[in-house]
Amino acid sequence: MRVASLGACLLAVAVLGAGSGAAGAGSSGAFVTRSGTNLLLDGQPYRFGGANVEWLGLAGYGPADPAGPHYPSHYEIDDALATARELGAAVVRSQTMGDSVGCAPCLEPALGRFNEAAFERIDYALASARRHGIRIVATLVGDDAADGGAGCVYLAWRGISVPGCSLSNMDPFWSDPTVIGDVEQHVEAVLDHVNVYTHVAYRNDPTILGWDLVNGGGSPPSWTRAIGRFVRGIDRRHLVLSDASNARLSVVDACVAFVYPHWRLPLRVVSPKIAACRAAHKPFLAYEYGWDRTNFPTVRALRSFLGTLEANPEVAGDAFWALQAHSDGHGFMPIPADVTDPAAAARVESGEWWALYYPGLRTLVTPAADMAARAQVLRGHNYAMRGLPAPPHALPPAPVVTSVVSGPAGSRVYWQGSAGAGRYSVERARSARGPWVIVCRRCVTDRADGWLDRASAASGAWYRVVPFNLDGKAGAASRPKRGPPA
Repeated sequence: MRVASLGACLLAVAVLGAGSGAAGAGSSGAFVTRSGTNLLLDGQPYRFGGANVEWLGLAGYGPADPAGPHYPSHYEIDDALATARELGAAVVRSQTMGDSVGCAPCLEPALGRFNEAAFERIDYALASARRHGIRIVATLVGDDAADGGAGCVYLAWRGISVPGCSLSNMDPFWSDPTVIGDVEQHVEAVLDHVNVYTHVAYRNDPTILGWDLVNGGGSPPSWTRAIGRFVRGIDRRHLVLSDASNARLSVVDACVAFVYPHWRLPLRVVSPKIAACRAAHKPFLAYEYGWDRTNFPTVRALRSFLGTLEANPEVAGDAFWALQAHSDGHGFMPIPADVTDPAAAARVESGEWWALYYPGLRTLVTPAADMAARAQVLRGHNYAMRGLPAPPHALPPAPVVTSVVSGPAGSRVYWQGSAGAGRYSVERARSARGPWVIVCRRCVTDRADGWLDRASAASGAWYRVVPFNLDGKAGAASRPKRGPPA
């Protein structure tokens, strides 16, 4: 257990106070439980649609980022979770909120050494999820670290060589007792950690829906039984998630699977897993599925697939892969695992085909209008999984003007994006108190390089930015920021 600094304590008060009026699944003090093939919350059936946000604990750990592995900012975490909420997501699955090993900013950079800076970012993400009414599925062993996967890192730590080591080729990881003990050490550090913002140990935090033992769920029964029992010895309140091949193990609460026609994993191939889960009287979660054109060529095909999930009561929840967010400063986070060859964009695993930017961004595979249309289908589905109609779009929060840069052409205004904003207006005044003149009426989006004011009045002027949701309704204006004289 670590002691929070005064600054962290004050921020904890701010984070929790801001969430006191937010009604949502994540703000409930109850844990999600199961009864037969159903999930329950406060004794009532609980069903969800959700999103994957892989990088909440550590960006660039899995899908490559030009900056390499690094911590997301608090703003990026908040923006991602606010966007997930706008998309109707009740649950967010994040691989890096329980697993990252073998790199300097990782949770466990070296065997037995745990990184307080990495825990701080996960702490903040959990506090933010609670504030946004969202629950978290966290992965304990992933497949995206250096050297072929987290399991391969554990093996390398013990000097165990496996040629071509990968998640599908790391047999000693599943059976070596010393390595299993190393995994248990990691699990214990995660479950016992006390959040510096909420002062709640992870094992006692109802914001966490459950522990994903291995990314993808595929682990041998003997390993699953051993690690599941170890988790249960520390934490008897959270769900333990694994593949349907482990459904009959008493330590497993729910079955999980990927659904990706792109990878020859359409729903018909996954259906036997659902049946096996039902036979074991356990809930089934499609906790990672594709949404894009490479998986479903048309919006109609995507809608049909989601409708099938909605109509199947044995599917207790699902989450699309994968949501991105606005970036600090201006615009959006870079496309993960990027490729620049248009011919390869749909073949090579890349954010050019699977990264979803809200409300829509053009990639080498997906036109902005198509991404925007699919995002609204996902939004409707997420609400439908909860038995609710999709409500009007929420008002976007006030953006933050980050800089006003003067040049020969005029003053260029930059701002941090506002979750759910489709367009922005820019207003100008001669003082911070106004009066304000609209100089850009809903004329710019987050896809642009800020907004350039070419008028002579731009020199030394004050600016503020007003966001508009997809229904055309205005959110709160940003605080004013003054530009430099020409």
